[in-house]
Amino acid sequence: KMRSIKTLHVWDTKYSADSVEWCPAVPHRHMFVCGTYQVDSGADTHSEAAISSTVDDQPATVKQGEDLQRDLTTDSDENPSELQSLTSYKRRGRLFMFALGGSAELCLLQQIEMPAILDLKWCHIEIHDKILLAVANAKGEVLIYELLCTKKDDISVDMDYKLRLLTALSIAEDSECETLALSFDWSTGRNSLSDISEENPLLTVSDSRGGITLLRLTGSTLEKVDSWRAHNFEAWITAFDYWNTSIVYSGMYSFFVKLGNNKSHEAGVTSLHCNAVTEHVIVSGSYDENLRVWDTRSLKRPTYTVSIGGGVWRLKWDPHRCHHLLAACMHGGFRVVDCSSRPDPPQVVAEFNEHQSLAYGSDFYI
Repeated sequence: KMRSIKTLHVWDTKYSADSVEWCPAVPHRHMFVCGTYQVDSGADTHSEAAISSTVDDQPATVKQGEDLQRDLTTDSDENPSELQSLTSYKRRGRLFMFALGGSAELCLLQQIEMPAILDLKWCHIEIHDKILLAVANAKGEVLIYELLCTKKDDISVDMDYKLRLLTALSIAEDSECETLALSFDWSTGRNSLSDISEENPLLTVSDSRGGITLLRLTGSTLEKVDSWRAHNFEAWITAFDYWNTSIVYSGMYSFFVKLGNNKSHEAGVTSLHCNAVTEHVIVSGSYDENLRVWDTRSLKRPTYTVSIGGGVWRLKWDPHRCHHLLAACMHGGFRVVDCSSRPDPPQVVAEFNEHQSLAYGSDFYI
């Protein structure tokens, strides 16, 4: 039976909201962040004035709907250089931090203007007693923010919450060639640092030039550990194997793993997420509108293939038992997929289409 999803709040982010995530740290799980993306036509690409604009500023021309999707998710089979050639556009973004109040009201806590945000994720655990948020943007930068709060034992939305920039690093190999940081993942997905010495977590970052960059956060400093060309065109997604963080996955027009390619998907792979509870399980999503579940011990063919409609831009396991997936399916809206009925294939058990726009960002409330 298909379950219903009820709308509690609606907030107009003005720009396209492409990433959202609840804070995993206790007692701050009533808070979440949202990243946005907009492309302005005719803006001065060398001016930083647009980045520091106020909330009320309105761009001269805005690419919306299909045009925005085309810029964010360029089909390289049709035009491999399209994403890199859009030099006449200014990509801008905003980072919002919200809190869900005791009476279920939605409160805006902070808003930060910055280049377009392509991905954001909280670190799964505190690092040196710090609650950290990472952001990947359209200038090829990875930024690490620290969550500051004045009353850590009080979950009231009246607390003074603030995100403070801790460190940042550009992954661009060539400053003259445009590089967008498209996605990233923390190595801390199993809520354990047992494989990481001295609490120095790793991040894997994918970019618009097909590259994968491995970073390490040491104290308050991001450092580059390694980088390699994984794909010929945009690497839309990257993810750690949370059970063995020496393994990194990435996706483009093939599902790339270790030293080989698996081309089971019929279009670009845009989402990957490792199951943090059940070992050897990872899921992938694609423009081909299919969700695939994989056993990492045998990647010749997927364990399950399920058509869920719409290009599957993001997949996230539920943070409790990792039995359900939340899928943002672009034109297909949002889906909740039950993966707990093995050996039966996963099934869509709930959907949401009231937003009437492309579905990019989604997350489970912890």
